[in-house]
Parts: sequence; C-alpha cells; structure tokens
Amino acid sequence: MSGAEDRDRAVRPDAMQLLAHDIRSAVSDVIGGLRLMNRETLPEAALVQHERVQAASELLARLVEELLGGTPRVARGHVGNLDLHRFLTDEFRRWHGATHGSGTWVTLELAPNLPRVVRLDLLSLRRVLANLMGNALRHAEGGQIRLAADLTDGDHLRICVSDDGPGIPADLMPRIFEPATRGSRSAAGTGMGLHIAAAQVSDMGGEIKAANRETGGAQLTVRFPREVWKRPGQSIAGLPDLRGVRVLVADDSGTNRTLVNAMLTRMGAECELAVDGIEALNWLARERFDLAIVDIEMPALGGLEVLRSERLRQARGIAPPMSMVAMTAYVLGDNGEAILEAGADGILAKPLDGIESFGRAIRHYLDIRPDASDWTPDRAPALSAITLAELMQAAGPDHQDQLLARLREDLARVEIDLEQALEGDDALEVEAQTHILLSLSTAVGALPTEAATRRLNEIARARPVGAMRNAGRVCLARLAELRRALPRADLLHEGGEGRG
Repeated sequence: MSGAEDRDRAVRPDAMQLLAHDIRSAVSDVIGGLRLMNRETLPEAALVQHERVQAASELLARLVEELLGGTPRVARGHVGNLDLHRFLTDEFRRWHGATHGSGTWVTLELAPNLPRVVRLDLLSLRRVLANLMGNALRHAEGGQIRLAADLTDGDHLRICVSDDGPGIPADLMPRIFEPATRGSRSAAGTGMGLHIAAAQVSDMGGEIKAANRETGGAQLTVRFPREVWKRPGQSIAGLPDLRGVRVLVADDSGTNRTLVNAMLTRMGAECELAVDGIEALNWLARERFDLAIVDIEMPALGGLEVLRSERLRQARGIAPPMSMVAMTAYVLGDNGEAILEAGADGILAKPLDGIESFGRAIRHYLDIRPDASDWTPDRAPALSAITLAELMQAAGPDHQDQLLARLREDLARVEIDLEQALEGDDALEVEAQTHILLSLSTAVGALPTEAATRRLNEIARARPVGAMRNAGRVCLARLAELRRALPRADLLHEGGEGRG
C-alpha cells in the first residue's frame, strides 16, 4: 500500500465524522424550521402536508442516525420503551397527509384496552407499518385504509391495516410474503414490501398474517405475544410511573448510559441516548423531551456547552422550555456553581445512588419542569434578552446607548404609522410597515412580534380588509409588549447573558 493510500485511510474516519455531523445538522435544521412555522396561518391542505413532512423528516433523522452508526445500542438486542399511542397517532398523521387530496382516506382506531407503553423497537415497527400502509395505498386508490390496534386473546398486541381494494388474489395468498411477489395490479411496486415487513415482524418476535375481508379488500394483521411487548412491572414499591415521559441521556460512558437507561426504562420512560455533546444537541434540535440528563465530562462537546447552547435556544424562543439535569463526579465548589450557572436545574452526583433515590430525583425535576405542552413561537418571551445582548456587544460599548435609543425610536414610529395605515385600510402602507417591523423584530429576537407581523404582512398582500384589521390589532399588541420589554433589557449589556 502506498504512502498516499495510508494517509487517505488515516483521514477517512475524521472525514466521515464531519460528514455525519453535517448531515445530522442539516436534518435538524429542516425539523427545526418546520416546527417554527406558524401552523395557524396555513390552509388546511398545507397543514396536512406540513404534518406529513414533519413526520417524514423525523423518521429520516432516525434513519440517518442508524445509517451513520450514531444511534447507541446499550446492549445487543436491547429494546426500550415506546409510547404506542403517540407512535400510532404520528403514523396516522403521516399517512393521512400522504393520501390528502387523492380521494383515499385513512382512519385510526385505538381500542380502550390498548397499552400506553410497550417494549418494541420504534424503527422496526415503523418499517413494518410503512410497508403495510404503502401496500394498502397502492391497492385502495379512492377508497379507505384503516389502521387499528387493540389487545386480543391472550393479551396479544394486534395491529391491523385493512383496505377496501380488490383483495389478494387466491393464487398469491400462499406466497404473499415471499420476495418479489406481485399481482397484475401491482406494477408500481417491487413485490418486496410485504416480504420486508414479514422479516421485521419475525425479528421482533411477532407474526404476520394476510386475509381477504368479507366486505371486500385485504387485511394485514401483525400480532406480538405478551412476553414480547409487555414491559416488566415495577417490582420496587414507590418507584414513580414515568409512562409518557421522554428523556434524553447524554454520556460518553457506555456503562453509565446502560445504567441510567435501564432505571428509566424500568419506570416506564422513553429514552434516547447520546454518546457526546454534539449528538445531544442534534437530538434536542430534532425532537422534544421532558427532561435531559447531561454528563458534564464528555469529549467533542462537554455538558456545560450543551446546557448553555440549549438554554440559549430556549431564551431566543426557538426551543420549548424543559428541565435539564447535570451528572458529574465533581459537584462541590466552583464546579457546582458553574454547572448551575450554565443552566442546569440540578445535579446528580456520580456514582448514582440506587433506583429508589434516582427515581425520586427524576420525579422532582419532572414536577418542576415548565409547561411546554402548547409551546409555539408566539409564546416565546416578548424579547430575547440574549439576542439583544449579542447585538449590543457587536455595536461596542461606545454605541450601545445610541443603538437602544434608535431602536426605541424606530419601533415607536412603526407603531404610529402602522396604526394610521390600519385605520385607513391602506394595505400597501401596512405591507410597507410590516417589512420594517420584521427587520426590527428579527434583529432583537422578538419572535411573538415577528410571527404576528408575518401574518399581517401575508394578509395585507391578499387585501381582505376585515382580516387585516384583526391581524393588525394582534400585531400592535405584540409590538406594545416588545416596547415595554425593551427598557428592562437594556441593562443586560452590564450584567452579561444570564439564563434568559
């Protein structure tokens, strides 16, 4: 092997790591942008497609993680908890969007006895449903597709996909799950979808069957026995019930990830794992969590940087509020103060205590977490104190007071001119003033004002006077909130960033 080839092999791992990071960041940006879109301004058809694209982008993110080897596996064959209700609802939204406007419609039926949390691998189950739903969509054009789930005899978990298409031909039924099996109406497919689904179900410990419905159409049924999907019960009295809770665990130690994940899984939580700070930030940018547990001493990007970065995103209003807890063996003195100043709600000392005390601590941090259930950019702070502080720092100490004075003056002038334009139903002037206000509100991270201004700008261009007046009142109210917040924020150039 030549010296050039040796050098090429030496740099390739680093190049692949950079490429992996770039791909993850790009996918995270797509998901983040979708979440910041104002859903209230979207027409129904666009809203359906927005939900479809968001679900598909989150699936893409998980597939990228698996492809690049970034999804940590605590142990071979390990399967964590899955919120089945949320999973099936997300799948329904995805396929409802895929069929919108095609004349085909999708319904979802979740039985009352359906368990909330199961021990099934998310990606594997998603591959199964993707192939079953895709197959139904090809054969039920203009009809109905039904996604249903329940518990049946012997506590078998049953998931069914049925359609009212032509059904499965009798000659294909015995080999419907064999590779490359296609009927005369399946020219658009490869015949591999059902084979892939059957292989995935088998690997998960379940079974799959195909049948024709008496009323017409086909039904594919997946069944998992109780010992496959049932999570172990809580054998220790007093452990908190964390079903429906999503936790991110970031730690470069495989042993610590295994321990924390095992304890959280035992209490019913869903866990995602990150091996360093960069992967943790990618998870936080892509998906929402109720709690993040972050190790302080990590390579590539440490826990303090993760805490500061995520708190900065929250202060700017581009991420929902959440609880964040640090893990470290060095709790005392200046280190503990630095961790709390970086944005941690608390500190878990290593080595961790037993599951009972760990469970009590996690329950406490979940109980004090802010309510982010209905978070939108409109509910962000009127003004991003950190964004303003950065703007003032860029201006320099000699120009900060002048910058703030000019900002107040420009906002006051826009308010007057916008009020007059709205009173006179002058759509062109409203459009002009919203362009100015968009520039000002964006510069200081005033997301509520920015969102309201964008709505008003869109309506002004469409020229419906009544709607423009209503949107104008909302925009002026947001602008007034921004102006009231601004005088309090000008002290930040003396006090630093804070936690926002």
